[in-house]
Amino acid sequence: MKGLSRRSHGFRVPASVPGLVIRLVLVALVIAVSFALIPVPMWRWIAIAAATASVIVPRTMVAWVAAASLPVGMLMTEPSAARTALAVLLVHAIHVLAAIGLTVPLRSRLALRALLPSARRFTVIQLIAQPLAFAGSLLVAQSSGVRIAWLAPLGAVLLLAGIVLALRALRRVDAARGAGAGR
Repeated sequence: MKGLSRRSHGFRVPASVPGLVIRLVLVALVIAVSFALIPVPMWRWIAIAAATASVIVPRTMVAWVAAASLPVGMLMTEPSAARTALAVLLVHAIHVLAAIGLTVPLRSRLALRALLPSARRFTVIQLIAQPLAFAGSLLVAQSSGVRIAWLAPLGAVLLLAGIVLALRALRRVDAARGAGAGR
């Protein structure tokens, strides 16, 4: 048995990053965005502390507290189309990075190729959300708060309708799969 040597077994993943990198990018993004968009120091530090805590314990989901701090901070400033567009982009980016951080263990390696579906979904959602955010910011800039108060309930109704339609579509797909499996 002298000829046998002990070697470690593992996978080599080409073009990959450690799982820690995704979480550190999240923290760096939150820090940059906090100083760019949040004028109130308390909310800025809440966002940064939440993002930092999410690196250590992602299951607490405090990264979403960081994402929620951006719109709260923006409510304390004058409306701006550019700031709104940036907030829509970055809150979504924080959400995506936090979700990936939940699924990727800290010490594992993440193939960059595995991020392509998330990048595609991110792009599609931004292509839809940015024009809507721009139109909304134009409405806010041209109206008083009382005249545009109907936007919040309308948005809630549209969101609810979208969720109901998505759930119905999922049920139909599940039913079709179930019927196909029974053959």
